[in-house]
Amino acid sequence: MRFPEPSANRAAAYRQAGFWRDETITDLFATFVVLQPDKIAVRDASGASVTYTEIERKAASVASFLVDRGVGRGDIVTVCLPNSWQAVAVFLGVIRIGAVLNPVPTTYGRADLAYVLAKCQSKVLFVPGHFRRVAFAQIVDQLDLQIPVVQVGNAIEPFGIPFSQVLRTQPTDVVSKFSADDPAAVLFTSGTEAKPKGAVHTHNTILFGERQMATALNFGRDDVAFMASPISHATGFLHGVVMTLTTGGTLSLLDVFSGAAAAKQMHDHGCTWTMGATPFLADVADILEATKQRLPQLRYFLCGGAPVPEAVARRATDMGLRVLSIYGSTESPPHTVVHPDDPIENAWTTDGRPLAGIEVGVVSGDRSQVTIGDTGEERSRGPNTCLGYLDEPDLTAKDFDAGGWYYSGDLARQLPDGSIRIAGRLKDIIVRGGQNISAREVEEYLVAHPAIHTVAVVAIPHARLGETGCAVAVLKPGHALTLVDLVAFLKEKGVARFKLPERLEVWPSVPMTASGKIQKFMIRKTLNEQIGKPLA
Repeated sequence: MRFPEPSANRAAAYRQAGFWRDETITDLFATFVVLQPDKIAVRDASGASVTYTEIERKAASVASFLVDRGVGRGDIVTVCLPNSWQAVAVFLGVIRIGAVLNPVPTTYGRADLAYVLAKCQSKVLFVPGHFRRVAFAQIVDQLDLQIPVVQVGNAIEPFGIPFSQVLRTQPTDVVSKFSADDPAAVLFTSGTEAKPKGAVHTHNTILFGERQMATALNFGRDDVAFMASPISHATGFLHGVVMTLTTGGTLSLLDVFSGAAAAKQMHDHGCTWTMGATPFLADVADILEATKQRLPQLRYFLCGGAPVPEAVARRATDMGLRVLSIYGSTESPPHTVVHPDDPIENAWTTDGRPLAGIEVGVVSGDRSQVTIGDTGEERSRGPNTCLGYLDEPDLTAKDFDAGGWYYSGDLARQLPDGSIRIAGRLKDIIVRGGQNISAREVEEYLVAHPAIHTVAVVAIPHARLGETGCAVAVLKPGHALTLVDLVAFLKEKGVARFKLPERLEVWPSVPMTASGKIQKFMIRKTLNEQIGKPLA
């Protein structure tokens, strides 16, 4: 079976408690189409404003287009689009027919796309014509796909099916029988494994988490959510698109982030909350400080992806921003947040308290609970947790136990008030500006380089991005290697730009255990001593 299923006991308990219900994302969105047909649902950086009725009609055309191509319940559609109303229409259209949405970031390289398309056995791919410096015609041509490809937006070299044609598809009353317990999305995440894992979420797992978050922060129809975080990523899709459009709010989207553009759009659109990684917060605070501008309507700036540095949070607070740190994962989103009635300093001293109905714990290596204040592995359990990984029963069994607990691989300690504080990672990942990079994945590409004998990719501190990747290489006799050479090699392999190491160290050897395992903690220690402070 491709999609994992919840245990019967888990499903029964959550339904009895009212945590899992019969309504789907489509049902809740349709409610607000009826209640407020002319209210703006989505605004984006192009200047477009689309009402609930208009986005519903566009989604209906997307749904009919997909049905005409044989897409139905349980089929996966991959969507690689920037933040725009078009992406939202596609998301809603896919979910409307009981198909499964697979949103992936536009930062994905050719190799990433090839992997997820094969893993998902995707039936249709939606991509931009051109975004930033990437011409997607070249990527699509190199992928040599045997499925329909829809080009959204202009392209220097047109390819595939133009999105304008999709929108001309006559909407039909497609009657799709699916339930709130059916898969709604496959969201890929990187951890210690070399390849991304597809976390399978149902309508119920998604809606419970978003309902609890909206309740805790009092989000609803009067709110305008600003999302510069990619809506093709778990953060933007779940907390931006789903939570906003199932609570009747308005979504304001920015496709290319800068502090100045974000501050202006939040001001002009009257945004009441936003969420992003630490660099987003730092850049917005910089602009507000430089321009003396303030955002009086912005109630909360949710910040996640890594613990919020105290200096950044304090400066943002001085600029009038109420910073709330938030913690979760693609598998278990969200599960802790600093609540509005918590002390302001909790934003930089904790990673939040659990949301109602979600359990959080810290355990030792044998998975027994540790004493309050001691460090161990963070775990969580609740109706928001995904069912497991797509077509990966062994990995599912590794990260999820029979009791429903998800083991995050993050080191944490629990505080007396129930808050947690993330203290590090068991997983071998680099968190660059809120984006996870599997070090092992990059290493597996680099070991094929003709000049490299041994290589380790580790995180090094960066003042703005939090972390970036550093490749430490032992070369074969007679060979030389520069960072330019290394980056060019990875680009040729189709590796995404954000995964490219930004520093190269050539060493005569790397520290290893007696069994031949590279001691990355020793490499990190040496690098930190060399660097001395975060790179600019």
